Amino acid sequence: ASGEVGKGRGLPGEMYAILPASARGRDQGIYFIREALTLGFCQTAHLGARMERPIFKPPGTPIEELDTPALVVDLAALEHNLETVHSFFRERPAKLRPHVEAHRCPAIAHKQLASGGTVGGICVNTVGQGELFARSGFDDVFIASQVVTPQKIRRLCALAHHARVSVAVDNPKIAKALSEAASAAGVTIDAVVEINTRPDRSGIEPGEQAVSLAKALAKSRGLRFAGFTTYEGAVPEEDPEASAQGSRRAVQRLLDTREMAEKAGLEVHTTSAGGTHNYKEVGDMAGVTEVIAGSYALMDGRYRSFQPRLRPAARVLAVVTSRPEAGVAILDTGQKAIGSDGGLPSVDGGLNARVESLSAEHGSLQLLDESAEGLQPGDKVWLVPWDIGTCANLYDYAHAARNGRLEVIWDIGARGLYR
Repeated sequence: ASGEVGKGRGLPGEMYAILPASARGRDQGIYFIREALTLGFCQTAHLGARMERPIFKPPGTPIEELDTPALVVDLAALEHNLETVHSFFRERPAKLRPHVEAHRCPAIAHKQLASGGTVGGICVNTVGQGELFARSGFDDVFIASQVVTPQKIRRLCALAHHARVSVAVDNPKIAKALSEAASAAGVTIDAVVEINTRPDRSGIEPGEQAVSLAKALAKSRGLRFAGFTTYEGAVPEEDPEASAQGSRRAVQRLLDTREMAEKAGLEVHTTSAGGTHNYKEVGDMAGVTEVIAGSYALMDGRYRSFQPRLRPAARVLAVVTSRPEAGVAILDTGQKAIGSDGGLPSVDGGLNARVESLSAEHGSLQLLDESAEGLQPGDKVWLVPWDIGTCANLYDYAHAARNGRLEVIWDIGARGLYR
């Protein structure tokens, strides 16, 4: 310990934990918690490898005093979004299963389940995410991506000892491997047949193929056939009604398959579909039991046109680093701080400017009027991410604020859990 301090890696009076060399990531053996301990509201302090060296500010700090880039959650906007969406499901047969991959934050996921109108469980994309959320108190986890390798199947079975686990399946060979592993591990896993509707993503074809797989699952040891699922994605449509009709047609293929399965004597408990962009249309369809949506909580640029009532609760605070010429400002926030999945972030906070491009480390703003020309190096700029899931995955922590002041710091615990 003294050697680390002597190298300038710690200061007298700092508290730290040292991991065995075998457990450390590169340069991650020490995790400083000097300020974290003074706050009393930190979430889990992970002693494993982290990308950020935390610089915590006390509650009440004006949010624009944070170092940049910083991911900031507006608590009032988050609460508005939760109430808007969850109130829709409270009085309907279909319930919401929050897709927590959109934010990867256990604290937000707990708020989602506490808001009512849910199935009581969550959806994730990977076994690693499922493991993290199970450790964080969630006991009903649906893994929406196929689990196919022997290593991940073993981990899935281990997870089933600690939570109710369901997983998407679209292949008979993988179904057999899941059955053998679950049976050997002494667990039962709910298997949900994934159906390909639109566009061509993963999933088996609806109708006879899907029913045939469902029959095989119903006879498999270690597995329990639970139902059917599909995810069509946010298909871009200029006309909102055309988008809604397209969603209904896609989900109807799922419902028709369910009817075929029931006529064949299968018991179907789950029929899940939908997302943030079409939760109302899908949630009102008779026969749908679950709507899986995630981005609604924090929102992003991709879904704003679909759900204008929802507010951008997550923004990235950036700073101007250069004014190379008239009409142009350079920010310290590039792809590594806000993501680059399919679109550019938008400028928020009343500044008349737009993001022209992102490099790895920087963003280029085009300034659109005289007031924006007044930006100088050191000035702060607010950006709304295009895709909140990609953006949240770039941060270890989210700073949650109310009325412009820091209230709590949340751990983004499932950040980087790709496996």
